[in-house]
Amino acid sequence: MKSILLVFAFSVGALAAEPRAKNVILFLGDAGGIPTLNAAGIYGHNRPQSLFIQHMDHFALSDTSALDAWVTDSAAGMTALVTGHKTNKGMLSMLPSANGGEPSTVKTILEYAEERGLATGVITNMPVWDATPAACYAHIGSRKSRDEIFKQLLHPKFGDGVDVIIGADHKGIVEAGHALGLEADQALRDAKYAVYGSPEQIRADNGRIASIYDGPDFSPEPVLSTVLQVLARNPTGFFLMVEWDMHTDHWEQGLKRALVMDSLIRNVAKQAPADTLILFAADHSFDLRLRNGRKDSPLEGQIKSDLAAVPPPTRPVLRVDDSHTGEEILVAAQGPGADRVHGFIPNTDIFHIMMSAYGWTESP
Repeated sequence: MKSILLVFAFSVGALAAEPRAKNVILFLGDAGGIPTLNAAGIYGHNRPQSLFIQHMDHFALSDTSALDAWVTDSAAGMTALVTGHKTNKGMLSMLPSANGGEPSTVKTILEYAEERGLATGVITNMPVWDATPAACYAHIGSRKSRDEIFKQLLHPKFGDGVDVIIGADHKGIVEAGHALGLEADQALRDAKYAVYGSPEQIRADNGRIASIYDGPDFSPEPVLSTVLQVLARNPTGFFLMVEWDMHTDHWEQGLKRALVMDSLIRNVAKQAPADTLILFAADHSFDLRLRNGRKDSPLEGQIKSDLAAVPPPTRPVLRVDDSHTGEEILVAAQGPGADRVHGFIPNTDIFHIMMSAYGWTESP
């Protein structure tokens, strides 16, 4: 009996001493499933399992299904990650009513961080009102409600809003502002944001930053470095979500973006303090398959010649279909709480892993 009590006391002590995360960074590869990661590593480095993501300290395979479908969209997929609840496709951080009434709101990990005084940020190379970033800060029955999403960015339901918001589609935000009777940039300034036309222009001496741009992808590494300086000034800690689109309907763009994301995570993971939990996940996978190819020459040249071949070969090097798929995705992690990332898990577990790392419990 005495030995059992000693074991129990040791276990309780170990749990009490478990390190907590001060900061959490969630890297989200939109459509960055295992087939895409595999092809990107071979495309970029000419060998399999060559990505940093594939060698992080802890990993798991996560289900990606929505509440109403085996194959999710980004709205339901991201909602599961940031709220711990599955919802129907198209819904952003809301749950459908069981009796057909009004949907209910579910709080996101970013909003929990806001309520606890942490700094928060959202970085994306997609429109800031798109499903993945919007699921972090907006509660909408339809992901298509761009104007309402922008309204909630300005007037959040919980906390005082995202401290740093960086993403694409300034034109769309201007249109959303007009629909609300607002001038978009001035509305952001009224919400206490320092507004920058380009992410590369942001400065670390501002506490609240908005950079919503038009044009091609920005260079994320220096921008992320500046954002981390901004967020790290908060002594309580921070939560940051970084999305980089990896859809491979345009295969070369998608694989190159996967390599950009991998490089970002590698650099941040090397420099992050020990009290930072770093996670990589995808909201869903994508129908890309590596079906052929020789090891004696780079994959890029084989794919290009293969796609240009007339008549086409019977088994192309890559097969790409413009659709989401429902297989498990890779979740990789390092830092406090990363040991919870193991085995086969539902996508909703990622929220609980982040909450547990902070030492938080859910509240209304």
